[in-house]
Amino acid sequence: MGPITYSLCHREIIGLAMWITGLCAFPPLIPATEISIREAGLVLSTKFTAPVDKSYLLSLRFVFSSTETRIKDNLVGERYSGNYCTGNIQYDAIPQQERSGLGLPISFKVVMRTEPGSDLVFEQTFNSLCYVAHATNDKYRDVGRFGLNEGVYRIEVYNLQPQPAFGDIKVEMSLDSGDRK
Repeated sequence: MGPITYSLCHREIIGLAMWITGLCAFPPLIPATEISIREAGLVLSTKFTAPVDKSYLLSLRFVFSSTETRIKDNLVGERYSGNYCTGNIQYDAIPQQERSGLGLPISFKVVMRTEPGSDLVFEQTFNSLCYVAHATNDKYRDVGRFGLNEGVYRIEVYNLQPQPAFGDIKVEMSLDSGDRK
């Protein structure tokens, strides 16, 4: 999707028709890519193109071996709390009695550079906490949202603390447009 199509998607009548027909959806900038968070360090480094100026969402997908293991899971979490899941709150700042069901915090440092040239666009640490959705054997979490201008970029994502407890859970990371139907 280019800038013209994107702007048409936000018009009243034509935008609605375009959303209904699927013309306003575009694939993830970075498709679901398997990563390992069992060790600290670089988990993702890839080049991608942002087709339009907007906010994009870096997210995690946790794939469980069965629906039963997803239901029993307490690592990813089982609830969402607007007080603690949005923004970049530190886990230790959450009162102990309010931590139940939020899952384990996972900290990532995201470094974004332009391509070519490798000019630093931003470097930020995000604390992923709380699940946001689930499917049959999957759970999802947001890592962070950030605005990008149209262009070509390289993203580097670093897991800041080893998470060995996630050993039996497949973890994938993707960068999406953030427009959900």
